[in-house]
Amino acid sequence: MEAITEFIIIALLVVFQSVFGVGLLLFGTPAFLLIGYDFESTLVLLLPVSIVTSFLQTIYQKNFIKHVTYEFNLFCLPFLFLFLVIAINLVGILDIRIFVSIFLIISSIFALNKSKIIRLEKHVLNYRKIYLIFIGSIHGFTNMGGGFLSLFSRLINSEDKLLTRGYISYGYFVMGVTQYATILFIGLNDIDVRQFYYLFFPFVLFFPSQKIFHRIDNQLFMKIINCIALVFGIIVLITSLK
Repeated sequence: MEAITEFIIIALLVVFQSVFGVGLLLFGTPAFLLIGYDFESTLVLLLPVSIVTSFLQTIYQKNFIKHVTYEFNLFCLPFLFLFLVIAINLVGILDIRIFVSIFLIISSIFALNKSKIIRLEKHVLNYRKIYLIFIGSIHGFTNMGGGFLSLFSRLINSEDKLLTRGYISYGYFVMGVTQYATILFIGLNDIDVRQFYYLFFPFVLFFPSQKIFHRIDNQLFMKIINCIALVFGIIVLITSLK
């Protein structure tokens, strides 16, 4: 039953991420924490699939800005590494589910409130380096930086659909590689090679999913995704407080 649940969740989220650039970590992390996986096991399961999916998106769509990606690497990745190390060492002391749910709720509310995003635009663009440090810190500690990454990408790319998804894909790819390399070196979990079977999902599902991406109303669908994320966050928060 556990294997079937893994199969269904990951397959659905690969399609989501193939279309919109986010999904596997944004929804997969709270989903697997909710059904009893610990934080590190969830990362070990989801990161390889997320990395491959984001890599396919990055090479499929090369029209992101190079100097912006350099800035991303310089300011986001070191703090991602630092806070991931902290999170791994705090397993058993803190309930990471609480932090995951809180940041999922916050990022969903921001994404749903377009007027707030417009007012934030000037501040985010003026302090983009600080915002990148924030994204890295949150993603390292909770795996929930995707919502804030999406928001940042929309702002710096003037909500251009293609550029926004390209930047998100690149961000998820380099963050995923950093996270997975960190776990391999200092993590406490053994890698289950059977989980690498899921790497076939992106190769099978990514290219058919691009037809959906080109046809779908992105604005409406992102609203639906953010509503689901908000509900998901509330459910995880309630269950983690019991």
